[in-house]
Amino acid sequence: MGGAERPVTPTSDHHSHALSSVRPRSLLLFAAVITGLTFAVELAGASYSRSMALLSDAGHVLMDFSALLISLFAMGLAERPVSDRRTYGLHRLEVLAALVNGLLVLGLAAGIVIGSLSRLKSGVPPRVGPMVALGAVGLVANLFVAWKLHGYSSLDINIRASFLHLLSDALASVGVIGGGALIALTGWTAVDPLVGIAIAAVILVNALRLLRDALNLLLEGVPPGLHVPEMVKALEAVPGVVRVEDVHVWGLCSHLVSLSARVTLDANRMREQHVLLKSLTGILQNRFRIGHATIQLEGVDWHPVANDG
Repeated sequence: MGGAERPVTPTSDHHSHALSSVRPRSLLLFAAVITGLTFAVELAGASYSRSMALLSDAGHVLMDFSALLISLFAMGLAERPVSDRRTYGLHRLEVLAALVNGLLVLGLAAGIVIGSLSRLKSGVPPRVGPMVALGAVGLVANLFVAWKLHGYSSLDINIRASFLHLLSDALASVGVIGGGALIALTGWTAVDPLVGIAIAAVILVNALRLLRDALNLLLEGVPPGLHVPEMVKALEAVPGVVRVEDVHVWGLCSHLVSLSARVTLDANRMREQHVLLKSLTGILQNRFRIGHATIQLEGVDWHPVANDG
């Protein structure tokens, strides 16, 4: 007995997901504006104060500003209709944007490390007053925006990511303030480039993670956090399912995951295909957050016809 391919087409609610709601978008837009202004102020302040630590903090803020813009970009793409030429829409543009962003930030982190090492050799002291003051501005701005996002961080994955990035920025600002205070107390100017290198190292790690995730999506790898054996085990636990084979899982972008699989059913349960299919897709949607699944159902006594040419 042969089964037909049963695609589960994502509904408009899934494509928009929580991403298209007005509140998350307005919050991310607000966060992007404040973060962009903070970056501009810190960049100008780093030039004036000659502080590598403040320049590194500005680079950290720039990465988060780019991430916020990419999240807003993803929201817009999620609302674009699919077409005959692009059946998945334009979601992969988000991945390409993240890849470019990761490469740019990687270069920025390398430049900051080189500049900090040069500053260690030259011993040019920073202007401590502006350094500490602008570090405090960055700290207040990051904590304020994080506070605004906190209430929604559990409802939207993009807002949660932005919230965590802002907390990381706040810690970097604390490093700038602490470095400035230490220079004022001890006169040890090497603290500034050392703090700059430390913050640049954090930027470097985040950039590499971003590049890893973007490349994994482009290579159609299994998204982080999903384990195919666990997924197969959960599907095979459904009464009436004999085995699950030929499982392929890939991410289209940060919030859209697709799956295809061949599921063999007990011959006595073939009349319940619709019910079983609903159970299988429910597990994929609710437990593994896979909203687009193509499942081929087959009877246990069905065998493909050999092609003798």
